[in-house]
Amino acid sequence: GEYSFENIVDNSVMRASKLLKAVDSPRGVFPVVLGPGENGVLFHESCGHGMEADLVFKGSNYKGQLGKQTAAKGVTLIDDGTIPFMPGSFAFDDEGTPSQRTVLIEDGIQQNYLCDLIWAQKMGLKSTGSGRRQSFRFPPIPRMRNTFIDKGKVSAKDIIAETKQGIYVVNAGGGQVDPITGNFMMGVTEGYLIENGKITRPIKGATLSGMGIKAMKTIDMIGNDLKITPGAGRCGK
Repeated sequence: GEYSFENIVDNSVMRASKLLKAVDSPRGVFPVVLGPGENGVLFHESCGHGMEADLVFKGSNYKGQLGKQTAAKGVTLIDDGTIPFMPGSFAFDDEGTPSQRTVLIEDGIQQNYLCDLIWAQKMGLKSTGSGRRQSFRFPPIPRMRNTFIDKGKVSAKDIIAETKQGIYVVNAGGGQVDPITGNFMMGVTEGYLIENGKITRPIKGATLSGMGIKAMKTIDMIGNDLKITPGAGRCGK
């Protein structure tokens, strides 16, 4: 199907051929429209790490934010380890706690953090089934599972049309974050200019950067085309 070897190769060739005609990415502050799927890496970097309980306890920019507004109204951020057949799903975490669907932000308000047993106890919270270990050689630590922004009510077509000048990101590359300050960056592997409400020329060399909570508060439209890519991400925590 969509993720067959043949389709992946064809899409890669098509993407590479478009980059031959790409213009240099503009520099500055622009509205950014993120397509569905792999662009979830933005939320992995901008806020996911900052909500892992060990980093919260050590002073991430999400420390002390429970019950406070950390994203724009309408934004709901979910970390779900129970979605069937997804690489971030499992029945129990590596401490034996059943996996669960954890709402981290609901309608812009911080509701919870990602906890294992030890850090939950230190913070007076309950484990969210997020204690994961790389192998038997390592202790469990709070880690993300399948992390995504829940779908909104606006069509992708309308989001593009409402954006007069900006950048449309189809696919994102790797990223990184300083969880204390919240400053993050994310590479763009396939992106386009938005001009007068239409997707136009491909761009190259684009990198997105910002500060987690500030960026989350600037979200003004959420698409109704939620897509969770069933490909295993890689994280260096």
